[in-house]
Amino acid sequence: MKKAGMAAATLIVAFAGAAGAAELSPSMEPEQQESGKINGLPDQANAPDWVPAWERAGAPSVTLQEGPARRVQMDPHVLDRLDKDLEAGIENGFFPGAVVLAAREGTIVKHEAYGEALRYDADGNVLSEAERIAAETDTIYDFASLTKTFTSTAAVQLIEAGALSLDDSVTDYIPEMEESFTVRQLLTHTSGLPAWIPLAFLDDEEARWQAIYDTAPQMDPGEAYIYSDLNMILLGQIIEEVSGLTLDTYMEEEIFEPLGMDDTMFNPAADLQERIAATELQPALNRGLVWGSVHDENAYSLGGAVGHAGLFGTTSDLAVFLQTLLNGGVYDGERILEADTVKEMLTDQIGGVSGLGQGLGFNLNREWFMGELAPTAAGHTGFTGTSFVIDPETNTMAILLTNRVHPTRDAGSINPWRLDLVNTVTDSINAHPANRKGGK
Repeated sequence: MKKAGMAAATLIVAFAGAAGAAELSPSMEPEQQESGKINGLPDQANAPDWVPAWERAGAPSVTLQEGPARRVQMDPHVLDRLDKDLEAGIENGFFPGAVVLAAREGTIVKHEAYGEALRYDADGNVLSEAERIAAETDTIYDFASLTKTFTSTAAVQLIEAGALSLDDSVTDYIPEMEESFTVRQLLTHTSGLPAWIPLAFLDDEEARWQAIYDTAPQMDPGEAYIYSDLNMILLGQIIEEVSGLTLDTYMEEEIFEPLGMDDTMFNPAADLQERIAATELQPALNRGLVWGSVHDENAYSLGGAVGHAGLFGTTSDLAVFLQTLLNGGVYDGERILEADTVKEMLTDQIGGVSGLGQGLGFNLNREWFMGELAPTAAGHTGFTGTSFVIDPETNTMAILLTNRVHPTRDAGSINPWRLDLVNTVTDSINAHPANRKGGK
């Protein structure tokens, strides 16, 4: 094996003199860069005590509909606290706009929009009120790293179909790779690859892909958890090699279309721009205000449809995807995964790393954004200001979509609002009279 991290370190140093390179930093949240040593992956999933919660074979298959919180034993007055909390985040400049969706047992108990999807112009100046665009419940947001959960689902579909195996070597599908690790190690972020390398200032896509292939692991595969965009970029390419389809086409045909997710896509059409929440000013790449194309610089430089970032969508579409998982892989009669596959995907695969849990592409038991649902919950976050949490024990989901990077990524962390959403949902359950002496 090459010396750990040499290729990545050399590449980053090489960019130091490139015009604008110093202005780039990873579009990755610090909390997601937690890492830790493990004693090697188990041969099979190391199921924690709570894994029976993800036994979805007998779960009712429900479709989402709006309804009163009391119908599903939640206190609506507790949920109303979210309005003030989110409005305070906007007033204090942490994010210009947001959409929240909370549901339990298929009933959407909270679905509200706050603030603005577009607030600043291409120079970073505040627009007049007449020029701003309000956030709506159907505003389309850049999902950022939530994309990883869809890429993982696509890979797991191919595994379920027998076209791919968790223990296949990546070099079986990408012979250009300098190092060998498995599909499982990509899905669980245990390949040893670094979190990120800068690609946007390389000459063309061919050079960018070659830089990925040449990147050496920082740790031996299977020895450590290192959350890495590169894992999901490579996984997306494997999906294309196995399916014979581009990643965007595969997801459209096998996930979005069956589930009726009409507002979820890579590379949105230009005529959708006014429905899309604007993101960041990126002068280093001569992009101006990024509005309607992917925010992530590496995803943009690779064409916008890659495994780690690039999807756009709404809270409603994301809720359908999440309810499909809570239903055990089926929604409104359309099955995209078997229930046992869902259980495996949302089971801890790495045996615990510094208190972390990691499924096949999904974060597990991350208290910093899953709050009181963490012991049994799965979810993910995205750098643009997105997150979701699903919990099988309470049959609950909590979605927060913001454009916190509009017009800059420097406003501060939105983790307090992510956490507040989940804990408010939990408080609402606990405050209902039927749950006051029990439940979560």
